[in-house]
Parts: sequence; C-alpha cells; structure tokens
Amino acid sequence: MARKIVLTPASIDALNKGLLADLLTPGLAIEVLSSGKKRWRYRRQIAGTTVMATLFGGLFPTETIAAAREWARGFNEKVEAGIDPREALREEKIRSEMTVARAHEFYMVAVHEGRASRAKRKNKPRTISDKLEIFDRDVPTKLKKKSIYEVTEDDLIDIVTKKGETAKVRANRLAAELKVFFGWAASLRGREVGLENDPSRRLGDLKFPETPRARKLSLLELEWFFKALVPEPKWVQRGMLLWLLTAARISEVIRAKSAEVFDGIWTIPATRVKNSLPHSIALGPWGRSLIQSNHAWVFPAPRAEGPRGRSSWYKARDRVLARMVTISGEAIEKFTPHDFRRTARSNTKRLKVDFETAEAMMNHLRSGME
Repeated sequence: MARKIVLTPASIDALNKGLLADLLTPGLAIEVLSSGKKRWRYRRQIAGTTVMATLFGGLFPTETIAAAREWARGFNEKVEAGIDPREALREEKIRSEMTVARAHEFYMVAVHEGRASRAKRKNKPRTISDKLEIFDRDVPTKLKKKSIYEVTEDDLIDIVTKKGETAKVRANRLAAELKVFFGWAASLRGREVGLENDPSRRLGDLKFPETPRARKLSLLELEWFFKALVPEPKWVQRGMLLWLLTAARISEVIRAKSAEVFDGIWTIPATRVKNSLPHSIALGPWGRSLIQSNHAWVFPAPRAEGPRGRSSWYKARDRVLARMVTISGEAIEKFTPHDFRRTARSNTKRLKVDFETAEAMMNHLRSGME
C-alpha cells in the first residue's frame, strides 16, 4: 500500500521506487516507472459502486504538484457524485473531435442517403454539389476546425454578415445552408452529432435584399469581348464562346463530358440540369469545333483527374473584362457567366426566333398559361 504524506518536491525527488500518495488529495499519487521517471496517477473507487477508476497523468516535474492536485480534484468531484471520470474524458474527447468539418461529413452522408430532410427525400446531384460548394467556399477554415458544440450564434452571424458586405445573394444562400446543416445536427436525424442547441435558429432574420440581375452584354460589348478573348488560351476561348452560343449554364458547360456529344447533338444529362430534365442542344459547325475534345472531359483539369475548377474560369473572366476596359477606353460593368445566358435569350427576338423555340433553347419549363 502506498505511503501517504504531504507531497513536496523534496519528497518526490527522494522517491526511488514504488509510489507516494498525496495526503491532501484523495486518489492522487506519484509513482516511479521502470525507466526511473515519475508519473502522476489517480486511483479511487466510484461512489455507490465497486468500480475502481484509474487514470494516469503527466510526468513530474513537467506537471507540477499544484497542477496534479487540480487535475485530481476534477476527478474527485465526479467520483464522489458516482460518475466514472473515464467516461467523462471519453465524451470530452469525442466532443473535441467533432469539429464543424467532421459534423458536415456526417451531414453530407445523410444528404446522399436522403436522411437529411424531414421529408426523407434524396437531394438532386446539383443540390448536393451546391451544398458542398457553399461549405467549401464560404465557411471560414477557422469555423470548420472549431468544435461544433462550441459554435455560437454570434459566430454564424459574423460570417454571414461579412459575406453580405460583398455578396448579398451568396450571404443569403450561406445563411440558408447553415440553418439546414445546424438544424439537422440538432435534430433526431443528426443523432450521430448530437448537437444540443441550434445556434442557427434565428439566421433567417439576416436575409439581405436581393436585386434580380438583369445584366446583358450589348452588341458593342460583345465586339469588345471577342477582341479581348483573342489572347486567352484555347480552352478559355472555347468555354466562353460556348457560354454564349449554347446559352447553357456555367456548370453545364465546364463539367461537360465528351460522351455527351453525339452526331452534333450535345445532350446534358438530367443529373446536371437545374430542372432535372435532359437538355439536347443542336450544335452548328462552330459549336462542334468548340466542344471537340480528345479527353473524357471537354475541359479537363491540367493536373488532377476531372474538369477544370470554377475559380480558373472566373480568373479568366477577370482578365477578359480588364482587356475589354482597355479596348473600349471606358468602365464596363462586371459580368458573370450567367449573363451570357441572359444575353443569348435577349437576342432571340432580334434574330426572329419564336417564343417557344427560344424557351426550349433555354430549357425552361412551361408554367401557368404557357
């Protein structure tokens, strides 16, 4: 049985073998290892049980007597209340490892399996892709690394508000997705995370006013655009011209596969279309030459397997826009890839394309009286 004394640095230094129990702190002792090093140990019976809880601390003198007593006192509070401190430590470890990023991995599995929503409906591939993009692009790394149980409402308000200063639409999408994600983590559907309180509950009150975009490139702007496109690499020229000629969405163009093109017809599969209906586009000679690729992807990434990332296209857009400003000698409003789609639709009347054909070109569904 260990001798009990009031531990001091001198008494610990004099200890050559065995262990010494601290007279001032129940359960605390210092023991000599086979290597000669001295380690703190806690051992005590849990109240109301026959279970002995044993835990090991750090080495002396790195962990001081005062620090060891503080460590043991925390265990004594649990032991005297009939709680196994080892279970409490395991729970703390689990909680510390359940970062926002880790919880989001569980959430995305539930999304894929159709367990993320109350309706228990599987999301469309496009929706799943959008959820991942919002999390990867708009959630700061600092928040991703934080324990999800420590995330506060203020944390979420800060990132949404900051995003709203430069991108109101994206801020609204971010707030909506955070609300869904944290709501799932705090529900019975997200029991693997087990979030007790939902910090996103009031994020809906942060909605920023959105002005519907109406940006279209004029014929003169298109002339400047063609000239500004000339110095760009071939893949940029091909992609941006396809945005305009096909009126397809950027995600549909940049993720196009060569197998989708057959006999001059490009058929975008339902999984990549907003309305979940396959969309076939008849390509003219120019369109066929632009979409031609010797790779499985029409626009393959230069290194990794897969298509080029979105950021490379937006960087190219910025270069083209800067050249347009230089060519024109005047300020030009920034445009997005979707503005090319709007530009194509606005020109159908000028080109005497009838309404139904124009709507079919855009793959718009009929609604109401239409």
